[in-house]
Amino acid sequence: MDTKIELKVDSDKLNAFIILNDKNVSESEIKFVLDNGGIKFGIADAKIKEIVKNPILKEPLLVAQGVPPVNGKDAKIEYKLEEGTQERRPLVLDDGTVDYKDVKVFKIVKAGDVLAVKTPPTKGRNGRDVFGNDIPAKDGKDIRLIVGRNVSISEDGSKAIAEKDGIPLIHDGILEVSQLLEIKGDVDYSTGNIDFPGDVEIRGGVSPAFYVKATGNIRIKGVIEAADVSAGGNIECLGVKGRGKGLITAKGDIKVKFLENAIVECDGDLYVDGSIVNSKVRAGRKVEVTGNVGQIVGSNVMAGLIVAAKEIGSEMAVTTRIEVGVNPKIRDRIKMLSSQIYVQKQNLEKLSNLIKLFEDTKKKNNGFLPADKAEKYDQAKSSRLEIYKSLSQMIAEVKELEENISTYANDSMIIALSKIHPSTEIIIGGRRMIIDKEFGPSIAKISNDKIEIKPYIP
Repeated sequence: MDTKIELKVDSDKLNAFIILNDKNVSESEIKFVLDNGGIKFGIADAKIKEIVKNPILKEPLLVAQGVPPVNGKDAKIEYKLEEGTQERRPLVLDDGTVDYKDVKVFKIVKAGDVLAVKTPPTKGRNGRDVFGNDIPAKDGKDIRLIVGRNVSISEDGSKAIAEKDGIPLIHDGILEVSQLLEIKGDVDYSTGNIDFPGDVEIRGGVSPAFYVKATGNIRIKGVIEAADVSAGGNIECLGVKGRGKGLITAKGDIKVKFLENAIVECDGDLYVDGSIVNSKVRAGRKVEVTGNVGQIVGSNVMAGLIVAAKEIGSEMAVTTRIEVGVNPKIRDRIKMLSSQIYVQKQNLEKLSNLIKLFEDTKKKNNGFLPADKAEKYDQAKSSRLEIYKSLSQMIAEVKELEENISTYANDSMIIALSKIHPSTEIIIGGRRMIIDKEFGPSIAKISNDKIEIKPYIP
């Protein structure tokens, strides 16, 4: 004979059911079965009342429910950067035209940018089965926010922050900011112009009309062709074919194999392992042209201290101009200051004439000036005093710079390891000489306030 009330519990012990074999049951009978079966938690009294009122035979009826455990959430890291190449979008100019050279293909972050945010793991919440036993929950798993070069972690460990400008990268789970931008081919329409806060390495060349700018060093394995390249550090490349266009500038040194129709400027030294042809060159310290050719021809070369080459000029008597003894930046500064001094002297003369007019008017009126004129008179005197101070400072700076030029001139020299050809103009500290005959290995220096050329003996 079947039992009047059967008790069933599911495998995870979170649900208890009864099966009725007889419609005539009471609440006390059901609860007796539950108690006898060890059911202590989650008993649904309202459900039991409903079962008694409307009994259903031979079907499992839920009478008790436990609470399932809630596992903690694992820690997660949200990276605030785009991995891989970004969508390439050319720049739309103000006039509606599109500059396809200005295509951005890499992401740059600034120092202080948040690169990643870590959400910590959460604790699990235990459950309870219908027998009243705790069901343990699992805590969320933690993960480490690992950072490398140029990235730091906030004090609370929740954020990765860029310490320097550069490109954000993830290598083997390590987040870093690279200050080296590598271009695997040429700088052209596939890359767009480059403007990077760090070092740039280009495995190809730089195509005409594009530019490359970097706050650090630039290394180019190919040729720069009629393009602008500017570095806050050094520049190294195979060579430059300028076509009379583009400008190569570096705060440090420049090393190339050759220069053709190029415009090149550096604050440090220029090293050419080949030749300089039909180019304009300025170096803060020295220019060295070596290698199998080692020739400067048809060019205008200026250096602060030394220009040295195997051969200067050519047998075709192509005009070549070499100047040393003046740091190009000092010369530029003197020119700018001289221009400002000229303008300020004119302003001073105008103010002096205006002040004289006010003083003459004052004398005629027994020392009295109307309020509006008295104010302008005071302003004119104040402006004149400021111009006097400014002129004094600029004149003193020009004098100091000219003394530096004199020192440069005495220490500077032009060296030809093989030949100096006719039609070469050499300038040392402002003294000029046109070479009218061929010289062998020679060194030109200032001696007794004039240029002297002597045989060069290494």
